[in-house]
Amino acid sequence: MGEQRADRRVRKTKQLLQRSLAALLAEKPLSEITVKELTDRADVNRGTFYCHYRDIYDLKDQMEGELFEELVSVIDSYTADTLRQGLRPLMADVFRFLRRNGDFALVMLRPDSQSGSKTGNVFLDRIRAEIFRRGLQDWQELYGFQDSAQWDYYLDFVVAGCVALLQSWAKKGMREAPEEMAALSEQLILRGIDRKGEPRR
Repeated sequence: MGEQRADRRVRKTKQLLQRSLAALLAEKPLSEITVKELTDRADVNRGTFYCHYRDIYDLKDQMEGELFEELVSVIDSYTADTLRQGLRPLMADVFRFLRRNGDFALVMLRPDSQSGSKTGNVFLDRIRAEIFRRGLQDWQELYGFQDSAQWDYYLDFVVAGCVALLQSWAKKGMREAPEEMAALSEQLILRGIDRKGEPRR
C-alpha cells in the first residue's frame, strides 16, 4: 500500500514537471529554461527534480520518448488488413492522441526552426521515420504500388502532408473534432484535391 502511494506521488510529481516544462517551452527555447525556473513553476523542490532527471534536457528527452512510444503503439495497433477498411480510424486515433497530450504535443509539433534545438526537431524526425517505416513495411502492397521509387516519392509526400496537417490543427487550437480531421486527411491522402481546391469525395 505504501509503495502504491509512493508510486502515485512520483507520477504526480513527474506530471507537474512535464506540464510546467511544456508551458515554459511555449514561451521560450529549451536552452533558456533553468531548473529553478521550472521547479518554481511546478512548485516542486529542486532536489526532487534531480531525483528523477539529470537536467532540463533529460526531462524533455524522457517526455519525447514517452510521447513517441505512445504514438507508435497507436499506429502499431492497426495492421495492413485493418487498414484495408480505410485510413480514417487510424487517423482519428492519431488526432485524439494529440488532443489528449495537449500543450506538450503542440510544442513537439513545432516546425524545426521553432523547436529550440540546434539539431532541429528530433521528435518530428522520429515521427516521419516511423510513418515511413510502416509505409515500407505494410502499406506498399495495400495501395498497389509496384515501382519502389514511385512509392518512396508517394510516402515522402504523404508523410510531409500529414505532419503539416497535424501542425496546422494543433497551432489553430485543435478546434475541429479528431473525426473531422481524420476524414479530411483520408480524403487528401487517397483522393487529393479537385480543380475547385476541395478534397475529392
